[in-house]
Amino acid sequence: MKKNNSFAEINQVIEKSQFPLILSHILPDGDNIGSVLGMTLLLNAMGKKTTPIVNGTLPYYYRFLPGVEYLCPRETVHHDGYDLVLALDMSDHERGGDLGDFWETCPTVVNIDHHHTNTYFGDYNYVDGDAASNTQILTEMVLAWKWPLTKEVAECFYTGMLTDSGNFTYPATSSKTLRMAAELMNYHPDLPAIRSNVFENVTFRRKKILGKVLTDAVALCDGRLVYSSLNYKACQSLSAEGPDFEGIIDHLIGITDVEFAIFFREMEKGVTKVGFRGRKGRDVTMVATQFGGGGHKAAGGCTLEGNFSDCVDTVLKAAIAYLEG
Repeated sequence: MKKNNSFAEINQVIEKSQFPLILSHILPDGDNIGSVLGMTLLLNAMGKKTTPIVNGTLPYYYRFLPGVEYLCPRETVHHDGYDLVLALDMSDHERGGDLGDFWETCPTVVNIDHHHTNTYFGDYNYVDGDAASNTQILTEMVLAWKWPLTKEVAECFYTGMLTDSGNFTYPATSSKTLRMAAELMNYHPDLPAIRSNVFENVTFRRKKILGKVLTDAVALCDGRLVYSSLNYKACQSLSAEGPDFEGIIDHLIGITDVEFAIFFREMEKGVTKVGFRGRKGRDVTMVATQFGGGGHKAAGGCTLEGNFSDCVDTVLKAAIAYLEG
């Protein structure tokens, strides 16, 4: 039976730790990075020797956040000496990518997440699928634990909350979301810096990629389903990297009458990342979980292996069946 540990139990485990390893998920986004950096700053202030790792490329538009100087390159981190793994914003073990190997050698894993499809893989778990972001949960926890918040931590948590809630407009945004954001505002996060870096710091390359995605977009099911795809060759020709794709699918779901949007990209030959967005009551996890993925009702994803065209066709058939079922 899936069961959350209490705030007090998780606090006790974290405070006992002296050498915590803080892990992000693959293809880290603003909420994930904000969670990792915010907790790193808090635990460092408590005198702990933290090792935070971002799993993959740190998007350039999040490099302004406090604490990035503490991030450790994956290749410099070894498997021994850690007494705690803090897994943040990960729905399952696979979201840790090859960093999941650390969990096998560490005595304690704490899993804090906000995805409905979380597998409760930790030794200690706290999952709130109704929270708009993982940083919303962490803010609530830190306040309950009476840990000293700072301007720098507030900037990390607020950035995560802002990006994962769609500027506080996605359906998961609640009165609690706004209360937690208001608590962070008491510490005066640098809103102009957040705005200019996250929303106004777009490279020409990202714009070109967006143009290609929108040009190639296809509408199905009388316009209720829209998808676009980039194979490995196209990604290579555009010199596209992981951070270039964050937020692109939002341009597909934001089309009149669209209820379900899908974006396919072949990250490497034979490996396809699939992103889903839904609205008007559509639950994208009904499709994502068929392929080993997960997420939230309105946003999810999965990764498939095999021929790119076959992956696209297989997922589209499942999405069409869901929409017309």
